[in-house]
Amino acid sequence: MEQALPKSRIHLIDEIRGFCILAMIFHHAAYDVVEVFGDKNGLPFLQFCEAVRLPFVFAFILISGLACRLSHSNALRGAKLAVIALLLTAFTAIFMPGQIILFGILHMLAAGMLLFALMRPVLDKCKPWAGIAVCLLLFLLTYRMQEGFVGIPYLLEIPLPESLTKMEWLFPFGIVGEHFYSADYFPLFPWLFLFLLGSFIGVWAKEGKFPKWMYPTRVPFLSFVGKYTLWVYIAHQPVVYGILYVFYQWILPAIS
Repeated sequence: MEQALPKSRIHLIDEIRGFCILAMIFHHAAYDVVEVFGDKNGLPFLQFCEAVRLPFVFAFILISGLACRLSHSNALRGAKLAVIALLLTAFTAIFMPGQIILFGILHMLAAGMLLFALMRPVLDKCKPWAGIAVCLLLFLLTYRMQEGFVGIPYLLEIPLPESLTKMEWLFPFGIVGEHFYSADYFPLFPWLFLFLLGSFIGVWAKEGKFPKWMYPTRVPFLSFVGKYTLWVYIAHQPVVYGILYVFYQWILPAIS
């Protein structure tokens, strides 16, 4: 029988997730300015976003995995998100082929939710600390897979067989050839292991064992955004693109 969910929402997690999604929006806006609209004046800001993005990505994926322990139906959530991810791929392929998204963060999260639902009977038998240790090790061993290596990053790396990189259908797993391109790319390896690591941390969240100071809300706006990150993520790109389109096509020519 499923354990009852904690009555108190962990607002600090929502606030961190909300901050992460806002950071992603700024990053995507900078990317659009430079890569889509060709304005090189935005390059320093884009370079700054690229330099600081990893901590936000790590936190966002960890929290997404943690949330699986608090969900009533990860299979349903994963299926819905998979449909949205596929629609995003279709949209970019038709309307923005130069910025096509073949396997972005939504694809990875959808796969993570579905795999978590499938593997949950096994995952539930693992002690959280053991699960965290195994996932961390697997994350490190596959961290540079899309660059063609497995092993300890930059210390003890084994090149992937060239025959694997020629199999174009392996891109969801992080095995890609030199001509592969996806504007947003988060393959299952290594990111699935970070997602599952978060799910083991979520065991303690579900049991209500997080420190009390994590439960009250301190920044209501970030908490609100954090509760609805999926919808914010889906909505932000057309909104950002629309604003930038109006600026570069109408406003900037009018004032130049």
